[in-house]
Amino acid sequence: MSISNGINTYIRPKLNNLGLLLPPNFDCRILFDLVKSKAKVFDSNISLSFQHSVHGYVMNILDEEDVHQLRNVISETKEIVYLYLEVFQRLVEHTEAAEKVVPYNVENIVSDNVEDCPEEETVTLNTVEEKNLYEFRRVTDKAFSDGEKSNEGWSEDEFTHRKKASDIFYDMPPIPDCTDPIVEPGPFHSLGPNDDMFVRQTYDNKQQLIFALSLKATREKFQFKTKHSLKNRYEVYCEIENCSWRLYAKRLDPTDEFEIRTFNNVHTCSSLQIHPNHKHANKKVMGTILHEIMGKTRSKVWRPNEISRDLNALLEINVDYKQAWRAKQYAMELLLGSFEECVAKLPIYFHNLKRHNPGIVVYIQTDSEDCFECCFYAIGSMTIYVFHFYILQIRVFRRFCRKVIIMDGAHLKGAFKGTILHAVAMDGNNQILPLAHRICKKESGLTWTWFLEKLYECVGDCQELTFVTDRADAIRVSIENGFPHAHHGLCAFHILGNIVHKFGKNDKTKLLFWRLVKAYKRNVFEEMWYRFSSTRPQVTAYLSEIPHAKWTRAYSPSKHYDYMTSNSAKSMNALSVDARKMPIIPLLEFFRRIVLQASHRRRKRSKVLTEWAEKVVSKNEEHALNEVHDFKHGGIVDLRQETCTCKYWEGTGLPCGHVIMVLKHLKKVTSDIWL
Repeated sequence: MSISNGINTYIRPKLNNLGLLLPPNFDCRILFDLVKSKAKVFDSNISLSFQHSVHGYVMNILDEEDVHQLRNVISETKEIVYLYLEVFQRLVEHTEAAEKVVPYNVENIVSDNVEDCPEEETVTLNTVEEKNLYEFRRVTDKAFSDGEKSNEGWSEDEFTHRKKASDIFYDMPPIPDCTDPIVEPGPFHSLGPNDDMFVRQTYDNKQQLIFALSLKATREKFQFKTKHSLKNRYEVYCEIENCSWRLYAKRLDPTDEFEIRTFNNVHTCSSLQIHPNHKHANKKVMGTILHEIMGKTRSKVWRPNEISRDLNALLEINVDYKQAWRAKQYAMELLLGSFEECVAKLPIYFHNLKRHNPGIVVYIQTDSEDCFECCFYAIGSMTIYVFHFYILQIRVFRRFCRKVIIMDGAHLKGAFKGTILHAVAMDGNNQILPLAHRICKKESGLTWTWFLEKLYECVGDCQELTFVTDRADAIRVSIENGFPHAHHGLCAFHILGNIVHKFGKNDKTKLLFWRLVKAYKRNVFEEMWYRFSSTRPQVTAYLSEIPHAKWTRAYSPSKHYDYMTSNSAKSMNALSVDARKMPIIPLLEFFRRIVLQASHRRRKRSKVLTEWAEKVVSKNEEHALNEVHDFKHGGIVDLRQETCTCKYWEGTGLPCGHVIMVLKHLKKVTSDIWL
């Protein structure tokens, strides 16, 4: 008999005439409350178990999962299901009588009608202390038959063995060493906006008391003078004569705490007093007030001029540019932490990051004096599986992305100058896929070499791998050492910038240069090169010094997949222009969050072909007929080798018009190429 809404489950007793009326979908608490109420064992601990009517084994009821199994057994069978109750009396005195166990056997029968249960045996729920509901013990041997003791008739099924909880940290890479992963609460910074001062209130030290007074005076627009400032006492009063506002605090020996003993918080002076140059409004006080405002509006970019204007209107005091800038720096420290604190807590951050985000690869490098030198941060390695729907970027790159890595660096803008190096790829929707970051003191050959060594540990040796970077010797040498089999392409945009800087700006030069870069076929490139050399011979002489394989599609030995510039890495620099002002931990958190958000959005919109690829293929399909019938620009398609003589398919990874027409003739779907 199945349990459904409106049908009650009736348990008729086999011994002692105990009966229970259970509601549909009863849970563990309801079951134990009803049993305790009917058996009148409110002050005792009980244990429940039931016997499977088909397999014959007995199963303890310990949690909601067991109750769910009991409901399934009741709904799947019409036969008798035995329910065992074991009562443990509370030990008031340590005697044999107090330790005696009173067993009960209850027979379980399912009925459609509530009338089967006598009226005097229908029970209601009683409130029982929750702490006693789950203190169970095993059923004694007396409650089981000989067959049950010998395990006769047992069979292996889904009820025999419990499923063990999966270990989400299985096969996780080593966690960075961390001497003290627990972060203690930081020092006192400020009173909250609704906090007030009162008699018997204590402060950790005298400086904290003075700061609280300064914050209160700035907010309430008054100034005070110090009457006594000693080691064991502190007394202040309003600077306006004949005003009754007073405060007296005394130290609590032998600690450094100060307690307010006397406090008159009523001002008898005029409330119209104006203090344009408030002597208590230092950078900590204004920074604390600004921190409270910034915490509510984090999306706003706070500039010193705007801060000065807002604080002037809020506090009615004059705040110049320098004071506003200092207040902002202190507010940012309260909001994000100082640079020194973040560097000191970096091992703790990496420790917890790897523990809760399996697949993240992190390294910290120190100098000879054990001071911070640089750190490496990569979203997932090739040996880690996906946990909690967390998309591992490097694993995605190795399995699904085009083998092009674009790298660039940018300067940090915080109090401590440095450089951040980026390595990004492009996914199937032509969107940026961040792979790894490195924060170091400066950009040099050693820093790039170390960065690529760690990147190689993550991605391994990929076939037909291509790097696109700026024209820097340090990067070239690092790629040759770290990825000797990879092709190194140069950013065409930077080459054009060097041409403009050296020979001047010319629109015709720019047009011909990009035609050279984007030409897929060598005969087209040679034709453009001849025209270019005839008009701007000095430019072609400069370009001849750079191997054509590094900046053109036609002569590239590997597939650039249409990426001839490092603009993708430049986009990461533009995206992090404000984040690069923050300390190291908030900066790394910024990159981690954008990866998670982007992965979540893209996973929802994933298809066989991405939106960008569908648009490109549709455009090629529209022009397919004209291209195939144009003998001058025709092509020969080889579906087995995935090549076309027009070189578009090889260069971009997407089918050209010739491929689309061949697939239509063969009655194949275009997306079959990627299946």
